[in-house]
Amino acid sequence: MARPAGAGAKARPGKHEAPRRHQSAAETVYHGRRACEALFAHRPDAIVRVYVAEAARTAFAAITAWCAARRKGFQIVPAESVARVAGSLHHEGIAILARTREPLDADGLLAASAAGTITGPLVYLDGVQNPHNLGTILRTAAYLGAGAVVGRAGELPAVSPAAARVAEGAAEIVPVVACADPVADFTRLRAAGFTIVGTSSHRGDPLRARPLPPRTVFVLGSEGTGMSPEVEKAIDRCVRIPGSDAVESLNVAVACGILLAEWAATHGTAAAGPPATGRSGPARRRP
Repeated sequence: MARPAGAGAKARPGKHEAPRRHQSAAETVYHGRRACEALFAHRPDAIVRVYVAEAARTAFAAITAWCAARRKGFQIVPAESVARVAGSLHHEGIAILARTREPLDADGLLAASAAGTITGPLVYLDGVQNPHNLGTILRTAAYLGAGAVVGRAGELPAVSPAAARVAEGAAEIVPVVACADPVADFTRLRAAGFTIVGTSSHRGDPLRARPLPPRTVFVLGSEGTGMSPEVEKAIDRCVRIPGSDAVESLNVAVACGILLAEWAATHGTAAAGPPATGRSGPARRRP
């Protein structure tokens, strides 16, 4: 195995195949420029090892210099080796093996909301499984000031490397919350002042018929079947986004963007956290 290209060591491009240390179940290989820069900015202590493509070594010099200063393993390797480590051709020159960010639970969400560290509307995903949709929803949530993305534990997709890359850094800013029981947790959120607003392509009031409450939980069902009957019975009101009816429905991530933009037009984007990218070094992360 080639030694890390850390302090006092030179990488030998083309001489090795970017061997990767054993990856534990609690670790994930993240890839993509924005996702990795956000990881470095918000969770630097979670970094285990960094792989940078030869052509991108200048772009990620701050990360490799930080690794060298702290004796964190990193390697400068051919682009095809980064692709093997990342498991994707869309790595943008970097892959980082890091400890996986664990989701919050309902108790953590309510505590953070009461403390004011999570603000803005919440997005509840009911049966949404596509990781690319999750990534886009996280990115949209960060841009428009949503506080968290929520779903039922075991059904909410994990923030996979693909989802984190599509999120463009937002996976390190917007918490993902796994709830055990949506009906019970809606009751707790309602007691905390939230209104549970379901969404549908076929029924409900037009989105602008009534103002959206300051504390809103938007419930988005799957594109195929919509909200589950259990969840639909637990909502406070239902809205729809008026359209031409030329197609049956919107992509769930697009619908999320319209809903959050409507909320932000009335209430602003106070929940927006610090920029996910463009930092020169580690920064304090959101809960």
